[in-house]
Amino acid sequence: MRLLCAAFGAAFLMISATAQALEHHEGGGEATYEMLREGGFVMVMRHAHSPGDQKASVGLSDGCQLAPGRGLDATGFAQARTLGAMLADNEVPILKAYTSRMCRAWDTAALAAGGAVVEESPSQVSTDPAVVTAFKEAVAAELAANPGQNIILASHSNIAPLYGALVGDDEEELPEGLISIVDPVSWNGVDGFMLRIRSGVEVVSQSVAVE
Repeated sequence: MRLLCAAFGAAFLMISATAQALEHHEGGGEATYEMLREGGFVMVMRHAHSPGDQKASVGLSDGCQLAPGRGLDATGFAQARTLGAMLADNEVPILKAYTSRMCRAWDTAALAAGGAVVEESPSQVSTDPAVVTAFKEAVAAELAANPGQNIILASHSNIAPLYGALVGDDEEELPEGLISIVDPVSWNGVDGFMLRIRSGVEVVSQSVAVE
């Protein structure tokens, strides 16, 4: 995928330079987008790049809570915007996005959702099993009532895995700004695989086996 804007070139190159070698699901990226165009999936992600102790952290979404020194940085904003453009360019329908109240997650959701409704949800900061179960049921019901649509969940490294985002064996924690495509029936991946989409100079999808 070509760069969307020269102003974000440096940030995109940084993302590309750190990308690991990816294993492609059968059919590659286009097969993944074809599946998403049919709808019915949850796109679960940790917020985009947000290093700690920033001297000039910002939050752009009205109502979000900016943690001290912890908003998206230039790379994070470029990363989230690229994901949104990738989904829009491939005509992936997005019903809405749910996010935590933190600006780094809310800004990620707003950019990735590409104009779809973004709603703050307490579920996206809660590890309470009852809250997680109830929200899963609510999201599954919402998708069932809106066929042909997908929903984004943008949260944090300790929350996204509760909704099916899978941490790879070679990863210490869930990577920032990477979408995991989750089946809301099983909440553990699609057809035995956890498909993942990351932004960068090239559009790629990664598959991680789910046991």
